[in-house]
Amino acid sequence: MSDARDSSPALGRSRRGPIGLLERAWSGAPGSVAWSRALAPAAALYAGIAAGRRARAEASRRTAPGLYVIAVGNLTVGGAGKTSLARWLALEALAAGARPTVILRGHGRRRRGPDTQVLPDFDGYPLQSTFENAGDEAAFHRNALPRGATVVVDRDRHRAAAIAKAGYDATVAVLDDGWEQAGLRWDELWVAVDPRRPVGNGSMIPAGPLRRPAATLCEATIIAVILEQEGEDVPAETAAWAKALAPRAPLLRFLRRLDGTSLIGGRTIEPWAPQASRSALLSGVGSPARLERFVRSHGIDVAFHAAFPDHAAWSLLDVENALRAAARAGAAVALITEKDEPRWPRAARLLLPTRVLRTSLRAVDPVDRALAPLRAWTSAPADGVRAALGAVPA
Repeated sequence: MSDARDSSPALGRSRRGPIGLLERAWSGAPGSVAWSRALAPAAALYAGIAAGRRARAEASRRTAPGLYVIAVGNLTVGGAGKTSLARWLALEALAAGARPTVILRGHGRRRRGPDTQVLPDFDGYPLQSTFENAGDEAAFHRNALPRGATVVVDRDRHRAAAIAKAGYDATVAVLDDGWEQAGLRWDELWVAVDPRRPVGNGSMIPAGPLRRPAATLCEATIIAVILEQEGEDVPAETAAWAKALAPRAPLLRFLRRLDGTSLIGGRTIEPWAPQASRSALLSGVGSPARLERFVRSHGIDVAFHAAFPDHAAWSLLDVENALRAAARAGAAVALITEKDEPRWPRAARLLLPTRVLRTSLRAVDPVDRALAPLRAWTSAPADGVRAALGAVPA
């Protein structure tokens, strides 16, 4: 389902440290190192503990009156497009006339703040402060979504949902990384999977990337696959695997598209045309190789890729050193992702012109049936319709 290029940046400029070594072993791609299998005893321990946590979480979830809840999750650690899918769902809820709220636990935040944080949406609020207080994914959502959507950070998703409902009249909640949480019962579960390596090497953490057994995919309402380039499709073996595990869950394909680029902190998106000059990537995402494949598919000549750990803060020294190395490699412009924009150090000198890649998802498959329950709720948001909505038909 993959090749070796999917497991690490092709240019080998990884700053991911031990995590990068694990990712390489976890990928299961041809040529990957199998040393992580020595961690099988630890993986068995993790699997037992995680199974207990999942059982307790399922027993403790409660319904949020007046809210239709869509949980978004993934089987593996990072890189499948979960956060992009959550944004797409929030935008679809807005388009249907709902008042959506995106709820996250605030993974990666640097400062201890209130238990519940509703992120400010007024113009000019510093992105780095949002990142430090709420984490990179929450900052991404707040920057990417219009004011009609709220973004709430709280480890207790039920409490967050109640605040969004009472204080902001939310009618739909999208739970980014909501499959594992213990607070809020969902109406739908959308699971993002990697089309090429949906389970990596097939092992649980720390011997592999699986957060939960692949068999639990049967809980999904929708299986979503995000493709990174025109002409790419879901391999037949991946489609068959998904159908065997979750026969009632439709598989929906999405294509990530490049809308253009903007200045850091800017709102004006300018179309991107392939440049004669070479570019550098600075990224801290779950799958740097997928990002590089996406960028190259748009005609961007990548001379250098500094791949930092996912969710990590970027120091001023690290960024400036990466830009100097990129210039030495022949890059004339640096590119970062929307998720990385909030972590950009405010004092960093732009040793190279630096721009943010602005992207969105386009559904490849028809989505009307998948979105029918959400739209039905939006047209008549009453708890009594829940039983009538049911699951999305296969």
